[in-house]
Amino acid sequence: MKRRDFLVCAAALPWAWPGFAATPAERAADLLADTVRDGLSPGAALVASGKGVVKIQQACGTYCSLRERAAQLTLETLHPLYSFSKLITGTVVAMTIQAGRLDYGDPVSKHIPEFTGEGREKVTLRHCLTHAAGLAKAPSSAVSDEAGWKAAVEKLCQYPLEWTPGSRTSYHGWSGAFLAAECVRRVSGGRPWPELCREKLFAPLGAKTLSFEWPEADQPWALVPQPNAEKPLPKSGKEAFSSMGQPGAGCLGTLPDALKVLQLHLQEGVWNAKRLIPREVFRQMHTNQFEREIATARAAGVPSTFEPWGLGLLLRGDGPATASHQWFGFADQASPRTFGHAGIDTLIGVGDLQSQVALVFATTNSPKPPAKTISLRNQVTNFVFKSLA
Repeated sequence: MKRRDFLVCAAALPWAWPGFAATPAERAADLLADTVRDGLSPGAALVASGKGVVKIQQACGTYCSLRERAAQLTLETLHPLYSFSKLITGTVVAMTIQAGRLDYGDPVSKHIPEFTGEGREKVTLRHCLTHAAGLAKAPSSAVSDEAGWKAAVEKLCQYPLEWTPGSRTSYHGWSGAFLAAECVRRVSGGRPWPELCREKLFAPLGAKTLSFEWPEADQPWALVPQPNAEKPLPKSGKEAFSSMGQPGAGCLGTLPDALKVLQLHLQEGVWNAKRLIPREVFRQMHTNQFEREIATARAAGVPSTFEPWGLGLLLRGDGPATASHQWFGFADQASPRTFGHAGIDTLIGVGDLQSQVALVFATTNSPKPPAKTISLRNQVTNFVFKSLA
């Protein structure tokens, strides 16, 4: 870390002087400064709320842009949300169910008739949102334009199932969320996914920066993970972020706006006194879809082939911490109502319906060494919950 960058971070540390009491926001600034100073990432940012009030908004260090490798990180910087996008997509699906156009039990083939044959008729929308569809290894596709989207639909309609749908879970990097989003499009007149997300979710939340489309040229957005220093910077966003537009990985936005999605969930689907997600649909989203299967395996003393997925988000539940809990940053939380999602190794979003705490934490590069990712994430989450719960 350069001396200049550390001084920028250190400027946010007034408690270093006698007579100052450290607030949660000040201690968070210290934690981020340590992250940058120790070389884990060139930049880090954290936003968090407790009981509906945003109490932490901190950014420290630098990020790599298309123009320079060490731009100053601020809360206005756009971050690739990667797989946190799945929580966003799951929320938009729930809002479509509200309109009576979809049901979690619907076969995908009901809405995508060409998704048939070789057992595909057994894949439901619920399977797609819980990593149980049997399409975990399906290769990803670029979908930042309509031609790419249509080609991806065709590819998934031909991809062979890897296991009987619903018989186990294994992380689906893009296929499950994509099929769920295509079902939403099919019952919404074929409208573009970015447009539907903006209308249904981003606009009502006032989350103006969240988007599945390319940002304006003058908007500051981080290339994450940071490009190799030995190679020239990418010439375009398309070269830098191939996941753009993917319902499972391709949303961009600021951390404060991403936090609003979690706050909607803490308010159980209500925003500005308007219900955006029906109570029963919200309850289903936050119910462990494999509670019975996991309990059966636990009683038999054998590892479960299922993880505690809700519909578009991971749940903490009341059982032992799983590998996903560790990776998503809430392995140490005791509340069974904790939920969230990670975005590769650079971002997590976590909330707890019981304590009414939520946070989004991001680094501007993959933490170094890689093994530090899990401990860093859980350290941040533990700090926020201890400070704000």
